[in-house]
Order: sequence, then structure tokens, then C-alpha cells
Amino acid sequence: MLKNYLKIAFRNLVKSKGYSLINIVGLAVGMACTVLIFLVVRHETSYDLSQSKGNRIYRIEQENIKESQSYPGTYTGMANALRTDMPEAELTVPLLKRGGSTFSVAGKDKRFKETFVFTDQTVFQLLDYQWVSGSEDHSLAEPNTIVLTRNYAIKYFGTTDIVGRTIRLDNKQDLLITGVIENYPATTSFPFDLLVSIPTIKSINPDFDLDKWNGFDDNFQVFILLKNGVNPKNLTQRFSSIVVKYMGREALSKKRFFLNQLSEIHYSGNLGGRAANVSLLKTLSFIGLLVLLIACFNFINLSTAQAFKRAKEVGIRKAIGSSRKLLVYQFLAEAGLITIFGVLLTVIIIMIALPAVASTLVVPLTTSDLLNWQTAFFTTGLAAITTILAGIYPAFRLSGMAPIRALKSNALSNERQIFSMRQGLVVVQFTVSLVLISCALLINRQLAFFQNADLGFDKSAIITVGLPDNKPEKLSSLRHQLMESPQIKDVSFSFNSASAETNWMQGIEYRKGLEITEIKTQMKMGDSHYLNTYGIELIAGEKLKDADTLNFKVIVNEVFLSRAGIFRPQDAIGQRIHFGDSEQYITIVGVTKNFNVNSLHQKIDPTLIQVVPNHFYQAGIKLASEKPTAEALKTALSHIEKAWTIAYPNQVFEYSFLDETLAEAYQSETRTAKLIEASTFLAILIACLGLYGLATFTAEQRTKEIGVRKILGASVGSLIALLSKNFLKLVLIAIVIASPIAWYAMNKWLQNFEFKIEIRWWIFAFTGLLMATITLITVSFQSIRAALMNPVKSLRSE
Repeated sequence: MLKNYLKIAFRNLVKSKGYSLINIVGLAVGMACTVLIFLVVRHETSYDLSQSKGNRIYRIEQENIKESQSYPGTYTGMANALRTDMPEAELTVPLLKRGGSTFSVAGKDKRFKETFVFTDQTVFQLLDYQWVSGSEDHSLAEPNTIVLTRNYAIKYFGTTDIVGRTIRLDNKQDLLITGVIENYPATTSFPFDLLVSIPTIKSINPDFDLDKWNGFDDNFQVFILLKNGVNPKNLTQRFSSIVVKYMGREALSKKRFFLNQLSEIHYSGNLGGRAANVSLLKTLSFIGLLVLLIACFNFINLSTAQAFKRAKEVGIRKAIGSSRKLLVYQFLAEAGLITIFGVLLTVIIIMIALPAVASTLVVPLTTSDLLNWQTAFFTTGLAAITTILAGIYPAFRLSGMAPIRALKSNALSNERQIFSMRQGLVVVQFTVSLVLISCALLINRQLAFFQNADLGFDKSAIITVGLPDNKPEKLSSLRHQLMESPQIKDVSFSFNSASAETNWMQGIEYRKGLEITEIKTQMKMGDSHYLNTYGIELIAGEKLKDADTLNFKVIVNEVFLSRAGIFRPQDAIGQRIHFGDSEQYITIVGVTKNFNVNSLHQKIDPTLIQVVPNHFYQAGIKLASEKPTAEALKTALSHIEKAWTIAYPNQVFEYSFLDETLAEAYQSETRTAKLIEASTFLAILIACLGLYGLATFTAEQRTKEIGVRKILGASVGSLIALLSKNFLKLVLIAIVIASPIAWYAMNKWLQNFEFKIEIRWWIFAFTGLLMATITLITVSFQSIRAALMNPVKSLRSE
């Protein structure tokens, strides 16, 4: 019986080659899109799930109660506090991430810039590490010790037998290698190849405070392993006691500490630097479902459109005794056969598209992710669901025809219900396509706004380089060497750029009599050239001098003044502000116009600029020309590298352009835009395939009518309009439905940004016009062909 079903199904596919090809290609594209999205979502949701103690591992996070903002980083004093005051914690593990440091091996020409972490040996008890050589016992207990992964042992030494050897950090400190561990898995939030003992910090920076409760860094994070049976929800009082003990009772109204489970940190800021966007994953999943449904709707439309051709077949089958159930099986077998061919084409499409998808979404996917049982199981299930979705309605609709009515010529050609259902599905296809087109246009407008927005400073023609050593004599020599080039306009040494993703937040108090205003302030450590280099406008007071490091003078921005309750910039000059609740004060000598210290996702923070050479880790180099030629840029970069190498021999020179660095803050939005664009293309492609099939069916069905109209004098133009107008009506209905949906979705998306575009009506008008044009072009191929056909042939065809 099954063999007979398949044989007849195959004959019907061959008989209607055009419709079959449209169905197979449409389903293949829809399924390929869905499988690719499954691979991405599965990868992103599998981070840290393999950790054997994962259900007991938590990160300490903090919330600024007044601003309702959470931070993954914490105070350096938190680790010791937890060891002392939280007996429910079996392990307390501090991690401090550092980047841009040079590691080298004595006697070898191997020198690389690396990102690494400071931690202690408890990290090997917290997370599942496999040891190649050495052991976790006391591996990172002593200062100046390090553990490498297998890859990095081979990278630097060519072997894993390296315990007892040394590797040099920043050409200053030799680190003893105490162990080699296996490479980390791809799905980890701790992708570190170099783990340095935390006591080493004092060897590198003696002033670093490992028990600090004033000012925090998101790169310093603390993890704990709770004892078995401990409920993390019951530790609220513990954290309140810690706040009171180390920060004072008044801090309870300002700070709140809480635990975030290991499985959740991949969806927020983590030390791995790669966080999954939950909204993007949901959008991906939803788009995959929509594209698949559009493909299934194509199948349903074309199957019901051809119903009248199969009417006599159904009537004869029923007349000679075939049951409705057997007919349903027959039509489902045809749908299943189309799906099988679609799956084969799906695999080919995925193999071709996978590298591009992995690159666009920055997901480490390979063909091995495709060739495993999970993907095979998902694809099989998807094929079964697709067969049911695409085949169930046509199967029941066609098998339900009465034999006498089915045997009549063109019995179904005028059935309104089938056409009504088909039109409804076409409207859904158009609606989805219109929503995606509108979203793509609006997202690209927002990205263009990011690129062209006035940030309050000049981001163009600025090259940034790291400073391995910030001793004053080194910086003075480097500045002198750099300024010898006519290609360079100015040089500033600072903690970071005018706008950066990694920032230093500090509690500042403005005291006016007995009234105290606490202001969470972003610290910008910069020299006397900082304002000029970055083009920041000073609106009151004077610029900083390099000697101001001795007399504690600072510049603040307008937001700081508004938080302090100072209404005129001139009134701020000479005012004193304090670091936290200490008596140490600094004096405001200048006020700048507001500039975006963060990305445009966030509000402008209260900002303070101060000369602190010990925290100068970056040089900002302003070029003389805003738009240098390729030759001038090459000359400038060559000069910068030469000067930097003279100042820092045996270090690795790396540079970046500030505008490109700032653009990285919008990678998620850029990926979303590419995703929407690709999905829009696929949705339109599938919809156009269906439209082409329906237009072909319409032209075939109305062949005699077209012949009669031509004989009676109808023009080619009027015939094309006749065949196209019904499709344009469906586009109009879809525009009315899609516009409010797209507006709502994009309005909600834009709430993620403090600075954003306005949604204009013409976007939806343009989208509708574009969809109508695409529809006309698709339909016109068959419409023109039918309109130009010889009426004699048209009338003879039936």
C-alpha cells in the first residue's frame, strides 16, 4: 500500500514539475532557515551547562537601588568578606580580567598581546578543569605563578611539558608555570588560556587594593560555590549584614547585593566578553517559525489551487470504493515526498550557508554541529511537522469532496471557500514580509543614526594605542617622539577614550552645609591634552594642567552639575567635592559640555576628568587631517609604531581607530539588522515563489476568458491589470495589518536606546510601495504571457 502511495505521489510530482519545484524549494528554504536558527539557539543556550557543580555556582552582583541598575562586577573587598561572613559558601573565587598585556618567553622570538585573569587555585575546584601536567594543589597560591591551557603551552613552548619553566609578563615580571590544563570548551563563560595567581597583582602594581570598598570594576567578579542544600534566596540577610559591616548602615538604601546563577551569566556581562542577547534569540526563533510557516502556506495555496485538476481523480477513487482515510494518506504521502526532497535540498543549503551565518552572528558553528544526533532528531521532527502543517489541510479538503460534485467539470473552480482560504494565507505571507521589510528599514536608520550622531566630541582621525608603562619620563619621551611627525596634531594620555564600554565608577559627594548629595560618577583620567585631542568643549573655567595631579583639580560635565543642584556652570568653579564619605576633597576648575561617555544605549553619566598619571593606560593620537589619504595614514602609522617601539622595546605594538572601536558597541544591533535583512530576503523569496505559482494557476484557469476578452477588443494593459488587481488588493490588506504590528515591534525595540530615531509614517508607505512593486513584477511574468497569447490558442485550450 505504501509503495503504491509513493508511486502515485511521485507520478503527480513529475506531472506538475513547476508546482513541485516551487514547493520543494520553498520548503527547503524555510526548513534550512529553521535548522540554522536551531543551531544558533542551541549553541547560545548551552553555555556552562556541562559544569558538574553548575547548580551551586553563583556570581555576586550588585544593584544601585536609586537607579535600578545592576552590575556584574563588585568591590575587591567582597572576596575576603564572603570568606569571613558567609559560612554557607563552600568556596569563594575572585577573578580579575586584564587585557592588552604582553607575554613572552626568554630566548624565543615569541611575543603576544593577551587577555588573562588573576585568580587563585580555588577556581580549579569551582570549575571542571582537566590537568595535562601539574595539579590544582597550591598551583596559584604563591605570587608570580601561572597556569596555561594546552593550546597556549604549545603556542609559546611547542610542548605541554613546561611545569617549572617561566614566562614573562609585560617584560617586567617572570611567572613560574605550575601547571597545564586542557583547552576550555567552546560553550564556556571562562575562555581563559592564562591564569595568573591573584597575589601577583601586588608584584605588578603595589598600590592595588585587594580589600577595597569604594569604587568597583566590572572586570573584578566574585563567584561562590554554595554548600549542598543551601537556598540562595535565604542569603539576603547575609548580604545586608556585609553591607552594614563594611560600607555602613546608610549604604543599605543605596546598594543591594544578590546572587546570579552560573547558567544565567551568559545572558549578561561576563568575563568571557561574549554575552547572548535573549531578545535576539527570541527574535531568531520567531523569525524561523514565520519563514517556515510562509513555506507551508505556499504548499497549501498551490495544493488547493490545483484542487480542481484533481477533482475527477478524487471522484473516481471514491466511486470505486476508496475511503476518505485512504485519500488522506495519499495526499499526505505526496506532502511527505515533497518534504523529503526538501530535506535533501535543506542539507545542501545549510552546508553552503553555515559559514556565513556563523560569521555574521559571531557564533563558532561548524559542520560538526550539523552532523550530530540532536540536529538529526530536530530535522526529522521538523520534517514530520512540516509534512503535517503543509499537507493536512489540502489532504482533508480534497478528500472531503462529494463524488458527484467532484466528477463535474471544474467542480471546484468557483468554490469561494478555497479561494477565501488561499487569499487569507497570501495576506499572512504579505504581512510577514511587510513587517520584516519595515523592521529592516528602521533598524538600518537607527544604525545610521549611531554612525552620524553628535557625540559631543570628535571621534574621527583618532588612533589609540596601549601604554605598557605609564612612568612620566616614558610618557614625556613618547609624546616628544610622536609630535615630531607633521601627520600628528595632538597626543593625550588617559585611562580610556572619551567614550568607552569599560569605565571606572566612583561615589562622589557634594556637600553644601549639612546637605550631602551623593553622585555616582564616571572617572575619566586624562592629561592636559585630553580636551583638545578629543574635541570636548569647555564651557566654563579652565583646562587641566599636568601639574594638577598635585593639587587635586578636576573638570566635571553638565550632568554632574545638574545632579549636584548647581544651575550655572560658572557657579561650579571653585566648589569642592569629596571622594565618598572621606574628608579628601578635590576642586572643580572647569565644566565641559555634555558628551557621550557611554554608547548611545545609555544616558550620559555624571563625569569627572582628573590628571592621575598612574592610571594612564592609553594614548589617543589625533591626526592632523580629518580624512587622511591612504599614503598619509600609512606614514602616520609607521611613525607611531616606530616611536612606540622605541619607548616600549620588546612589547607588541597594536593600534585601533576610535571610530571603529566605538562602532563595536553596536555589534548586536548590526547583527540584528543583518538577520532581519536575510530573513526579509528569504520571506520575500518564498512568497514570490508562491505568487508565481498562483499567478500561473490563475492564468491557466482564466485562459478562455482572456481569449474572449481579446477578441472583444481588450488591450494587453487591461488584461494585465485584470490578472494583477486581485493580488494588489491582498497587498493593500496586508499593509493595513502589518503597519501597526511593525510600529509596535520597532517602538518596543527602540526603548533599548536612550538616543533614538523617530518612527515616520513614510517608512510604512515606502514599504507598501516596495511590496506592491515586487508583487507586480512577480505576477507580471505570467500576466504578460497570458495577455499576449494568441486568442485562437486560448479558446482552443479548453
